[in-house]
Amino acid sequence: MLKLPKVTFIGSKCGGEELPMLPPSPSQGNSTDGNLVKLRLDCSKVDFSGAELKKIMGNEKLAEIALVDPKRAKSRILANRQSAARSKERKVRYMAELEHKVHSLQTQTTTLSHLLTLLQRDSAELTSRNNELKLRIQAMEQEAQFRDALKEALTLEIHRLQVLGTAEPSGGKLFSSLCFVRDPEPN
Repeated sequence: MLKLPKVTFIGSKCGGEELPMLPPSPSQGNSTDGNLVKLRLDCSKVDFSGAELKKIMGNEKLAEIALVDPKRAKSRILANRQSAARSKERKVRYMAELEHKVHSLQTQTTTLSHLLTLLQRDSAELTSRNNELKLRIQAMEQEAQFRDALKEALTLEIHRLQVLGTAEPSGGKLFSSLCFVRDPEPN
């Protein structure tokens, strides 16, 4: 950005203030010694406040507009003010929305944290119950295997005794004294 020369005031007044010198537009060119040619702002059409004059002097493009059309420069300054005000309002609304979201998310986090604690407790209880049931199933399977083994052993013993009983003269008396009921002969 082109640095503007130091502002000097001319003796005439515009709206109660002295008129500053404005830099020329690029089309007006520079002087031969490298300093910008100074022009006076015509305030007969528009009154500029001190703050507006500072803004004009601080912005090369706005200074060029002010030289050509002071009313346009004033309206541009006003439009910029309104735009800045709208921007601040949007920022305030945005910050309020963010604060609301933060509060909402904090509430949701608290609720979900409590729910997570309950679910973890329930999960631990269910895991414990599941382990108990697995142990019971394992015990029942061992008991069933023991019963099957006992049944098989008893069946073999009955068969052996039947074979012995047919060889003995007393016949079925041995079985009746042992209180066993005789199974039918296997095929």
